[in-house]
Amino acid sequence: MTKKQKTILLAILGVVGVLAIAVIGTGIWIVRSLVENVSMNEAAATRSFDDVRARFGDTGPVVALRDGPVLLRRPPETQPAATVKTLHILRWDDGAERMSRIDLPFLLLRMRDGLFRLKADPNATGLSFSTSLRVADIERFGPALLVDDTMPNGDRVLVWSD
Repeated sequence: MTKKQKTILLAILGVVGVLAIAVIGTGIWIVRSLVENVSMNEAAATRSFDDVRARFGDTGPVVALRDGPVLLRRPPETQPAATVKTLHILRWDDGAERMSRIDLPFLLLRMRDGLFRLKADPNATGLSFSTSLRVADIERFGPALLVDDTMPNGDRVLVWSD
């Protein structure tokens, strides 16, 4: 290999390395901008959950998590009038007294439709059929309360789309 070829090869490797660092840095920045962690007491966390829950009135969640993922109602057959733009996740960590909020644009979720594969357990309370909940199914629910559950350890999870 000549000196000129080595120089060109090193230049190409340098450019690829800089691009890789830029892509990784951008990915980290995007993920950090989607996730927010806040320390708060249980009363403030409960108010945050209640504020979100109030938007949906008496409508129950689509999925129950406590006894394993159980689909509580089937996706509608038709598309809703409103387009879903964001999937929101609130998670209260009772032990650390920390609220995590994640806001995922549906544009990212649509890239892989099989992201939310949940099987309904026919032995658990809920609908006795087996199905998968895909991103397309979540979109058919429209803006909806997807998960509202308290885990046995006191942690709480609320997932909704709007």
